[in-house]
Amino acid sequence: MIGLLVLVAAVIAALEWNRRRAGGSSYGGRSSGGPDRDRDRLLDDLRAAVDRACADW
Repeated sequence: MIGLLVLVAAVIAALEWNRRRAGGSSYGGRSSGGPDRDRDRLLDDLRAAVDRACADW
């Protein structure tokens, strides 16, 4: 049981260290404020899916 607690504490400490090292922003370490290509790609895919679904109406 003590070993499990030590393991959980080590994982939490490693995650916290990695978050601080990545810049401390709350969204995946992105602090540049540049364009979010993943979001743009997702929106394009969703628009294409809606166009395909509505084409059959």
